[in-house]
Amino acid sequence: MATIRSFIKFWALSAFALYGWLRLKITRSPTLVILTYHRVLPENAPEREFEQPGMIISPENLQQHIRLIRSMGAEPVHLDEWLRKKKAREPLPPLSVAFTFDDGWRDNYLYAFPLLSREQVPATIFLVTKMVDTNDTFWPEQVIQLLRTPGINLNEPSLEWLRPYLGEFADKSTPLSLLQADEVISRLKDLDDATILNHLASCTPSLPKNQTRTPEPTPPVLQSRDLAEMARNDLVKYGAHTQNHFRLNRLNSKAALEQQIAGCLSDLEAMKINSTPIFCYPNGDITGSGEQLVANHYLAACTTKTGWNKLTRSEYDLHRFNLHDGNSSNPRALLATIGRSLV
Repeated sequence: MATIRSFIKFWALSAFALYGWLRLKITRSPTLVILTYHRVLPENAPEREFEQPGMIISPENLQQHIRLIRSMGAEPVHLDEWLRKKKAREPLPPLSVAFTFDDGWRDNYLYAFPLLSREQVPATIFLVTKMVDTNDTFWPEQVIQLLRTPGINLNEPSLEWLRPYLGEFADKSTPLSLLQADEVISRLKDLDDATILNHLASCTPSLPKNQTRTPEPTPPVLQSRDLAEMARNDLVKYGAHTQNHFRLNRLNSKAALEQQIAGCLSDLEAMKINSTPIFCYPNGDITGSGEQLVANHYLAACTTKTGWNKLTRSEYDLHRFNLHDGNSSNPRALLATIGRSLV
C-alpha cells in the first residue's frame, strides 16, 4: 500500500510540475510571479533546530530557484519597478519574477545576499521596523526555544498561560519535537501577538538559568549596517511589514492599526535606506479598516494568497508563492508548487 501511495504521489507531483512549467512557458500577456522566502540557512545551521520547517530555504535551493527561473526565460525584476511600469503602461516582458523575503532575518544578509549579488538578482526585503538593530526574535521562535529546551517542567506556574495550547503534549516533558512545537504555535495564534510576547517576557526570568533559551550566535534580525550594504547599487530594496509583526486582525483599535501600518512607513523613511512604499501583511491577516489604511499610505500590498499576477490584479491584492525546503527542494517540486496553485 505504501508503494502504491508513493507511486501516486510521484506521478501527481510530476503532473503538477509539467502543468506549472507549461503555464509559465506559454504565458504571453505580462505576468508577475512573486516568490516569498523567510529564512535562508545552510543545511547544518544550528538555528534549524529551533525554527518552523516552513520558514527555511537552503542557499543551495535558493540558487536552484534563481537558475531555473532564468532558464525559463523569466526576467528577475524589482517588485516596485514592475508596478511602476504597469501603472505607466510601459512595455513589460511576458514573464517577470520578483524575489521577496519577509521579516528581515539577518541570515538574508549572511546567505541570500551573496547569492543575489553573484547572480545579480534584485530583491525586496519586508522589514519589521522595530526589530531592526535589536537582538530580539519573533514569538514563534521564542516558543520553539522554550519547548525544545530539555528539562523544562511544563507544569511550572509561570507557564500556566501556555498549558491550554499544549493539547496532547501537556503531560510530555521537554524537549518536544520540532513538529510538535510547530503545532503548539498554530494553536497559540488564537491569542494576539502582544499578549503572547508579554507572557514570554514574564515567564522566562522565572525559569532556572540553565533552562532559558539560548540566543542565536549573531543577532537574528538585520542590523543597519547590513541594510546599508545590501542597498548599495540598488540591488535590495526594503518594504514594510509593520512595526512589530502584529497580525492586523488581532489589533483592537484604529490607533493600533495606524501605528503598525503608517508608523512602519515612517520608520522606513527615517532609516534613509532604499525603501519602497509596498506593504506586506503579517501572516496574511487583513481587515477592512487595515486595508483602507494601507491604501492610504502605500502604493501596493502583498498578501499570502497563492497565485500569479496578471495586469488586471489589484496592486493591493498581490499574490505570491511561499517557498521553503519542504515544497521546493528541487526544480520538479518548485514547478509542482506553482502548478498546483494554477490548476
